[in-house]
Amino acid sequence: MQLSRRNFLKGVTASAVLSSAHVLGVASRAAAATGPDAPVLVLVNLAGGNDLLNTVVPTDGVQRSLYQALRPDLALPLPSLATLSIHPDPVLGTGLALHPSLSGLKPFYDEGRVAVVLGAGLANNSLSHFEAEKAWFFGRPDVLVETTGWVGRQLDLDFDGRPHAVSFGGLVSPVFETVIADSLGLRSVDGFDLPDDPLAEFRDGAARTAALREILDESRSDEVAERIARSGRTLLEQTAFLAGIPTRGWGSALEGESFGPGRDLREIASLRRHDAQHPEAATGFCFYHVRAPGYDTHSRQGALDPSATHPRLLSDLSRWLSGFQRDLDAIGASERVVTVVYSEFGRRAAQNAQGADAGTEHGAGGLMLLLGDRVVGGVHGRLPRLDQLDATGSLAVTTDFRTVYTALIEDLLGGDAAVLPYGPFAKLPVIQPA
Repeated sequence: MQLSRRNFLKGVTASAVLSSAHVLGVASRAAAATGPDAPVLVLVNLAGGNDLLNTVVPTDGVQRSLYQALRPDLALPLPSLATLSIHPDPVLGTGLALHPSLSGLKPFYDEGRVAVVLGAGLANNSLSHFEAEKAWFFGRPDVLVETTGWVGRQLDLDFDGRPHAVSFGGLVSPVFETVIADSLGLRSVDGFDLPDDPLAEFRDGAARTAALREILDESRSDEVAERIARSGRTLLEQTAFLAGIPTRGWGSALEGESFGPGRDLREIASLRRHDAQHPEAATGFCFYHVRAPGYDTHSRQGALDPSATHPRLLSDLSRWLSGFQRDLDAIGASERVVTVVYSEFGRRAAQNAQGADAGTEHGAGGLMLLLGDRVVGGVHGRLPRLDQLDATGSLAVTTDFRTVYTALIEDLLGGDAAVLPYGPFAKLPVIQPA
């Protein structure tokens, strides 16, 4: 059999991806950071810019009056919020409630396992999706000079030759971009496989794998070529390994989710279940990234109508997150996993049109949610004041997201927040230290 190295590399990127990296030396940390008892971080990106004000809603006082005036067609009526109250704003004292579509998260909030972070973002950050996302991915504002993600730096420090991060969606999220460590980028665990070869003689999977292994096992003196070959060997190993992990039929609360973030979270729960049952053959995965699109609600955003864009998005999110947390509880993994929900920015305070067409433009101050047993539940940060909007009509950023990253790095992962440039940053107390 003959198989060109160039065609192999092109084919691999079609269905199964490993993060690219430069070949540089970085000292490895203790293996305990990625061992069977290591903490697990699950990142859920609400892509497009989620609306803070209609996710966590002011219910009284001046902020409520301003909210209703700014959003005559989008403001949620008070009766719809009666059973969804959470703690008041820590600074303003304004009453707050979750959107009714997030009712599935309320029991976890009442148990102290949900942290709501208000006004999250980066001051003076661009309202471009691309630039704002990069700031969150890299953990720094000067996105043009950075090539590694804020988690990717952690992966490099913990590098032991195995991949420890999984990014759903087919490509490796920039959050996991590294210098030397590998991360898996896949569409689904079930679909993580070598791509089909257009040449008939390569449709024999076993023969094709053997040919690839022969190519990849050749000795190389060039460091870049060896780095690529190592990634290829990792791909073959992970393809065979993941094929033996069941992702359906074990009683997941997300069993009915067949695509998108719901399926992704079910598969993450399946991987955690495998690790709980087989610690001697654990996956080693400690970081996961899931992308939930659709939050760029410029028009027809909706308030309560379950078929409208934003209520529907939040309903899906609530179902996915609550089902995932129930799965973690059922498999005994909830003490180890923290889920972080974030979006690149929030929305403007005022609606931009009338009636059913009303939506909101790109804003600044947004929202983060954290779920898990290690979370310090309640409301953190401060609701941006609706009588102190910026020049664009955006909510102010009242919580630098890097204060949350600092807590995750230090109190969850046991790392050094010096991986965040321009620090140190005051730590927001959202994680219970181990």
